[in-house]
Amino acid sequence: MTSLMQVLMDFTFTERLPRYLDQDALEASKALEGKHLAALKAGLSGEHTASLERYRQALEDSRSLELEAMFLAAFSVARELR
Repeated sequence: MTSLMQVLMDFTFTERLPRYLDQDALEASKALEGKHLAALKAGLSGEHTASLERYRQALEDSRSLELEAMFLAAFSVARELR
């Protein structure tokens, strides 16, 4: 990704994306996620907790890649519609 595309993506994610997110639903989802994560961690050993954190990081990395791909695909479609 070029630096210009990175600037555009960062702007989109910080300035535009929040307009399209249902903030109440997002907060409820994150609260539920936190509740389930805390319950899960409570029953894990230190080694398993570390494995869980590595798993969560891998999911976050995948999510970031998917968001970047969605942005690039939407940008490409917008250019074609122009």
